[in-house]
Amino acid sequence: MKKIILFMAALLAGAAVYAEDATVLQSATLRVDVDASAGFVREGWDADSGKIDVPDAVIIGASLGVSYSFTGWFTAAIGWSPGVTDTDLAGIDIGNDGDGAAEIYEGLGDFSVKAQFQIAGEGALLPSERFRMRLTPGIIIPFPGIDDKDALGNHTWGAGSDVSLDTLITDTFFINVFSEVYWFPIDNKSKTNNEWEFTLEAGPQYSLSLGRARIAFALPVNWKVSPENDKGILIDGVYSYLLTVRPALTLKLTRPFAVDIGIEYTLPLYGKNNYAVHTITVKAPVYFNFAKNKGEE
Repeated sequence: MKKIILFMAALLAGAAVYAEDATVLQSATLRVDVDASAGFVREGWDADSGKIDVPDAVIIGASLGVSYSFTGWFTAAIGWSPGVTDTDLAGIDIGNDGDGAAEIYEGLGDFSVKAQFQIAGEGALLPSERFRMRLTPGIIIPFPGIDDKDALGNHTWGAGSDVSLDTLITDTFFINVFSEVYWFPIDNKSKTNNEWEFTLEAGPQYSLSLGRARIAFALPVNWKVSPENDKGILIDGVYSYLLTVRPALTLKLTRPFAVDIGIEYTLPLYGKNNYAVHTITVKAPVYFNFAKNKGEE
């Protein structure tokens, strides 16, 4: 059984973390995101969405993101995901070209720079007690030196936005809908340099107080679509999609410092021209409120 170990970029890194509520950070708050994940691959879906066997793989990932809220309705964020070279993927035929990819992910992951705006909600541009809406335009900045034909990922300039909307049912229960579109207009030699990528996600979220701590549970269903590509992930010239469900459990602490310790499991349900990757992710964003430390709040 061939095992493949590589560091892989988390999607758009940093602030673009799904299964969050549709809010920005409190004013004068710094957030540092540190995520780690492990994925396991044994199967995939062909051009007809039929299950196929692929060489076994273990995918280890990590990402780092930093966000800062200048006001109660505006947050700036930057993200980066490290990668590693010299990965042995000779057993997998990427792009259906008959050749195994000796280095499918080369160099370092790309940067993302984003701005989050609180459009609707308490204290937002459009005040509302039942609905929250956050708009997040952003750009992807490719890390220098990544232009290998066997690289997995876009590794080129990108621009787009996401919209997150919450419908509050009670003070502790709400439904979140998340949609994201990014365009990558400049082509390069990457195997998966898509022209665009679209994501739609929806799911309930519930939280429970435990003294000074809170436990939050989310069950989002995620649908991601990529266009037809002559350098496709599994099969050239066939568009791909993937449907997953991602249960997540988070422990929110305020002492001795504010940190959210979360774990989530991504279960692939259905797809086309894609891998069925089972992923376990651990997240630990830490919060530093400078206004509170200065006695301003």
